[in-house]
Amino acid sequence: MNKKLARLLAVGAATLGAIAFSASPAAAGGVSRTISGAYGAADFYYSSKTYADRIYLTLQDRAPDGHHVRLRVQSQTRDRVLTSYAWRKVTTGYETVGQWVTELKDTRGIWSLRIQVCVFEGDKALGCDVSKWDGNPYY
Repeated sequence: MNKKLARLLAVGAATLGAIAFSASPAAAGGVSRTISGAYGAADFYYSSKTYADRIYLTLQDRAPDGHHVRLRVQSQTRDRVLTSYAWRKVTTGYETVGQWVTELKDTRGIWSLRIQVCVFEGDKALGCDVSKWDGNPYY
């Protein structure tokens, strides 16, 4: 194969790779948090500054104490405005795992995401903690 053809093929392959990469959502990584009685984890996939198109959530009740556990996503804008979203619950007892897939859109921007994990008795939080922030790679 001559050098000119080899160079054209290499440039074409690199261009196709760049197009395929830019069209796919960016994964910034995952977060998790363990507290006494509960474990929560999330993987966030961003497709722009304002849209996390896939959010995978996992929550496990880790204590045979009769309490239920909850998890929710929290977002932060570049100006540090915090928004908390709907709770996901596991109410069926010890060692039960709940899993969800969702998405999040915020026209103000999603600078970063995290999860909050809690143990509840009825509607009263007995203990909560948050994961580290996961930064949106589009910023």
